Amino acid sequence: MLFVGEAPGFNEDKQGRPFVGAAGKFLNELLEIAGLKREQVYITNVVKCRPPGNRDPMDDEIEICTTNYLQHQFRMIKPRLTVALGRISGRVLLGRPVLMARDHGEVYPCTYAGVNHRLFLTYHPAAGLYGAETKRKLIRDFQKLRALVKDLA
Repeated sequence: MLFVGEAPGFNEDKQGRPFVGAAGKFLNELLEIAGLKREQVYITNVVKCRPPGNRDPMDDEIEICTTNYLQHQFRMIKPRLTVALGRISGRVLLGRPVLMARDHGEVYPCTYAGVNHRLFLTYHPAAGLYGAETKRKLIRDFQKLRALVKDLA
C-alpha cells in the first residue's frame, strides 16, 4: 500500500521524513483504525520540499517532483491500493480535479506511471486537526479503508 500526501510541512521538511508532525501522529491513529501499522505502508508526498509559506504546490513544482520522483516510486512499489491524502494528491493521481466533499471515501480504478491500482481518496490528516466534522469524515473513511485492506490480504 502507498499513501500519498501533498507536500512536507515544517517538521517533515526539517527531518526529511513524511508525516512526522501533528498530522503524522493523527495519521498513525487513522492507520490503526484501518488495521494497519505505519511500518506496513509506504508514505510519500507529491512534492518533496515544503513550498514557501506552506502554500499549495505550483503546477511546475508538481511536474518536476512527479516526473523525477513520484512516478519512479510507483514503478518500484507497484501498489495494488493507493490512498490519496487530500485533493492535491488526488488530482495528480487521477489526472482530474478532485472535490473532497464529493469524492472522499470512494475507490477509483487508476493508472499512474503505468501502474494499475485502486485509488482511495480521503482528506489530508492535517484537515482533521482543524475541523471536527472533517475529523469525523476521516475516521469514517479509514473505517471503510479497513474493509479494503482485508480484501488485499
